Amino acid sequence: MAPAGRVLIALIALALAGCDGVELPGFKPAQPAAATAAGAAPGRSIPPKPPTRLSVAGVTVDAPEGYCVDTSARTGNFVLLAACSAISQSPEHPAPGRMGLLSATIGRRNSGDAPLRGDQLAAYFRSAEGRATLSYAGDASTVTITDTRAQNGVFYVALLDTAAPPQPELGPARWRALFTVNGRLVSVILHSLKEDPLSRTGGQSLVESFVARIRAANAG
Repeated sequence: MAPAGRVLIALIALALAGCDGVELPGFKPAQPAAATAAGAAPGRSIPPKPPTRLSVAGVTVDAPEGYCVDTSARTGNFVLLAACSAISQSPEHPAPGRMGLLSATIGRRNSGDAPLRGDQLAAYFRSAEGRATLSYAGDASTVTITDTRAQNGVFYVALLDTAAPPQPELGPARWRALFTVNGRLVSVILHSLKEDPLSRTGGQSLVESFVARIRAANAG
């Protein structure tokens, strides 16, 4: 296997491992509301808004509009992002127009020194080995690649995975993007939700927005 393929496998494995055991924002059991009875105090405390930016291994991860960083779910160089209102459990905080679960995994130093080859990556992810890497079950037969594309130094892959997800709230559709920032390979993932799935164009647009924001935050 080419060195680029081995690097991608390591990053993807890390990203998937970061999802295992993570409590998804917005799907926690409802907590009893305080002071809701008649005659209760009119004011209530609003929790602080979660951060929209986080520096990870020298790379600034900047959330798309309506998304925030779930700092409690950070594992190593893995970062989880969800609707700000879902993380804080407060309707006073924003929610995105396109709802999904985002993550970013930052590679090791110098992992992004080699240029990304779109043709090589497309061939890899469409192979049985590559599809098995993308599968939640490690089974190539569960993954259907719906699109691969290289544009402006970013490689995109869209897929459907019929394997059981690490969290039941996640749907089968996922989008990934690979690009380099500050000499590090960055892998971002968008998970569509089972009950409110993203359209193909909506998912791709959200991933592109996330990539653009990370690149802009690290420009110069």
